[in-house]
Amino acid sequence: MLLDTDTISYYLRGDEQIKQKLHKYHQQLSSTVINYAELIYGLKKQDNKKYLPKVLLIFDNIRLYDFIKKSADIFAGLKSKMSKVGIIMADMDLMIASIAIANDEILITNNIKYFSKIDDLIIKSWV
Repeated sequence: MLLDTDTISYYLRGDEQIKQKLHKYHQQLSSTVINYAELIYGLKKQDNKKYLPKVLLIFDNIRLYDFIKKSADIFAGLKSKMSKVGIIMADMDLMIASIAIANDEILITNNIKYFSKIDDLIIKSWV
């Protein structure tokens, strides 16, 4: 189960439902270096030191996937296919989706409508 940035953000803001799911599935959780970068950027942009220790703790205790050749190949195929039919998606989100597909992970996100545009991506919301 690959956690998207928004799911981790819900946890940081104290969402009880997300908190329970994170504890229930803690051994199956993963995320990506892209999600890590998004969260750290958001904290630095807002000069928010309150959540930094929690973010670091989360990412120290889950599997962290890199954007490697396999996910890059998937990204290129998806971006090409989507652009031909006029579907525009932020590159970082498409990279996250590509990593999830490359590693046979379910993407846990609240952005169902957004990510549902991607073929072969399995998505689930905990919100």
